[in-house]
Amino acid sequence: MDEPVGEPQQAKIRVRMYNVGFGDCFLLQIPGDPRPKRVVIDCGSLKNKHYNIQQISDQLIADVTDDDGVARIDLLVMSHRHADHISGFANKKWAAVEVGEVWMPWIESPTDPEAKKLWKKQKERAKALQFAVEKQATLGLALDPLLADVAAAALSNEDCLAVLHDGFAKKVVPKFYPQGDKVVEKIECVVLPGVDIFVLGPPRSRGALNQADPPTNQILLDGFNIDIDGNREKVRPFGEDWVDESAFWPGFDHQAIDEAASQKRLYEAVAAELDAELNNTSLILIFKIGEDYLLFPGDAQWGPWERVFADEQAVSLLSKVTFLKIGHHASHNATPATLLRDLVGKENRHDGKVRAMISMTPYSRWKGIPHPALLAELIKREDPFVISDAPTPVDGVTQQGDYWLEFEIG
Repeated sequence: MDEPVGEPQQAKIRVRMYNVGFGDCFLLQIPGDPRPKRVVIDCGSLKNKHYNIQQISDQLIADVTDDDGVARIDLLVMSHRHADHISGFANKKWAAVEVGEVWMPWIESPTDPEAKKLWKKQKERAKALQFAVEKQATLGLALDPLLADVAAAALSNEDCLAVLHDGFAKKVVPKFYPQGDKVVEKIECVVLPGVDIFVLGPPRSRGALNQADPPTNQILLDGFNIDIDGNREKVRPFGEDWVDESAFWPGFDHQAIDEAASQKRLYEAVAAELDAELNNTSLILIFKIGEDYLLFPGDAQWGPWERVFADEQAVSLLSKVTFLKIGHHASHNATPATLLRDLVGKENRHDGKVRAMISMTPYSRWKGIPHPALLAELIKREDPFVISDAPTPVDGVTQQGDYWLEFEIG
């Protein structure tokens, strides 16, 4: 990738969080010569705040444009394929952006046989779920409209994925990680000299990808849980001994009610599996820049974290973290208690303090985000953190209007 000359050098790491609303878009700028090295992690949104994702992606591209008028990104990372992480790549301006490397989760590889198998099953279940929502009246069901969104997330975003695979100014062949089964995979990235990148996920195990909610002792705040790994037993909402003594419902049919309830729960379980598997395919990355360690976990839920916590090298890396992108918009199921209470930043260079960013705006379809107990834990730790939707004065944070917030680290 061609390098411009004459730009001022920066002395510290900068992490910029764009206010996309409900979604993610981050720009990491690393001191370099003749200009800072740039890493973009995701660009997407499900719900706007002040600006729509077209305007946000316009701003991002402008922010990475050099004095010669060419937009340049050294490393572009797609954490996973959910729309709230990639919808911004529908912007036609990406075709003029020069990108050094593109990273994606291993399951996006068009040549990986296991990836092909996984996506085939994903699409089959998504189509079945989509059909059930569309035909629920005929099927005698009353399903939450949110299930349709879950199905769509597993079937859509093809235009944005096409850009990420082959839609930039110069031909870039994406790289898919991790490449092996090790919990920690260290990558030497040629476009980021002097920076070590550790890949901690996604796992290749189907069991780990399926695990959505943490066990009770890992949840900072109780939320809606559904046992997606349990047996598909019949649901009996009234119980086998229930009797309609007042004859309020003439012709009450136990079997029909039980079957309808069981079907409804089955579709909810399918939706939970689909959503969890996609979130759990997130790249989990730690960037080591000098003595700082920056953790970007995408939307990874419990399955990948359980695997990480059992690995000595991964735990050591987590203990050195100085910056954390809070996962899954600060939901209850993406930041396990062990991570915040026992591991992250415990041995870092800032006496245990970890700067954190939360990218979200309230969204009626995903109630309870951000979860109060997670925020309370950050406050208890005395970690400096900012929320894109509700910025408050924090040392080391700058703001450009309603477009972005930025931490300076170093």
